[in-house]
Amino acid sequence: MSYPGQQPGGYGEGQPGYGPPQQPGYGAPVPGQPGYGAPQQPGYPPQYGYPGQYGYPAPQYGYGPQGPGQFGTAASNNIPAAIVLVLGGLAGVLQFFLPWFSVRGQGLAGIDVADAAGQASDFGSSSGTIIQIGVYLVLIGGGLALLAGAVLFIPMRNKRIVGALALVVSLVMIVGMIFWLTSGEPNPDSTAPGYYLFLGAGAVGVIGSIVALIKR
Repeated sequence: MSYPGQQPGGYGEGQPGYGPPQQPGYGAPVPGQPGYGAPQQPGYPPQYGYPGQYGYPAPQYGYGPQGPGQFGTAASNNIPAAIVLVLGGLAGVLQFFLPWFSVRGQGLAGIDVADAAGQASDFGSSSGTIIQIGVYLVLIGGGLALLAGAVLFIPMRNKRIVGALALVVSLVMIVGMIFWLTSGEPNPDSTAPGYYLFLGAGAVGVIGSIVALIKR
């Protein structure tokens, strides 16, 4: 039975809640599941240490051991070079206080040779000035080489810089030794330990400097 203005059909047809369920349309959400293209539920961003979206791990922040090749080489010391430089420095310093040779039964140390050469230079002797400069070059160079050797006992990254400076100092010590050999008495009648320390201090310093430059 139908009434005027009523759509044909049975009782309940076209009314919500009656009849076969309608299929969800394209893009419509399905109960219990997010639909295709539907916005995702809002949430919080992934915390540090938990995997982020799409399977990529979140960035890690913190402090830890550096990997190889990061931030240069690790700090370390150079014991062999330090020992050799200390020996060369001690030789350059001790030669100034130990006897070189004896004159008329009296031993003359490096300080005595420098004083005698200084007195000769006061009377216009150029060789005396050169000898005095040579003795003091070895003395000062020995002190600097001793300091460089002590520094190389401490772990550091720029060891080669210390080695390069020590090499320059050692070459200056060799120049001081050459000043004596060219202007003084290279073959005295009697020699003492201080004289050999004077001659070898620069060479020992050069060896220690090369070790500091080569060894990492």
